[in-house]
Amino acid sequence: MVRARRPSPGRHHPASAADVREALATFGEKAYYGLKSVELMPAPPAGGRLVFGELVGPGQIRLYDLPRPPWRLPHALWQHERMALRDAGADLREDGIVSWPADSLRRYMLGHVLAHELGHHVLQHERRLRGERGVRTREHEARAEVVASRLRELLD
Repeated sequence: MVRARRPSPGRHHPASAADVREALATFGEKAYYGLKSVELMPAPPAGGRLVFGELVGPGQIRLYDLPRPPWRLPHALWQHERMALRDAGADLREDGIVSWPADSLRRYMLGHVLAHELGHHVLQHERRLRGERGVRTREHEARAEVVASRLRELLD
């Protein structure tokens, strides 16, 4: 269910396949029921923005490789992005530079990115069980984050 592809040159997977398996076990079957795969893979072209992960289809999550920190960002972060990264342990003291002390980036990938995408999975899986189409709305994003917050607490 968890597979890893080689990262692109100069990039890495902050959380390993073993880390993902351990996080899923910690989250429990209710969080991953119906999940077909989690793939660690090279990130798609994103126009200079960082792409961490996404739910790409029913039961399919992708976690993307990232540049090795520190990151020198070509753009300003939105306030909510700054807050989320800081809350996850990122060091944002220097303008345009994001550093990740110790294993904070690994923890971010598991407790924020994986957990959030699992939140989407849980919500869409529930919709499909009721015979509804799985769609993303602003409300869906907020509800996925509520699920992610609960899962994140299990990792701490």
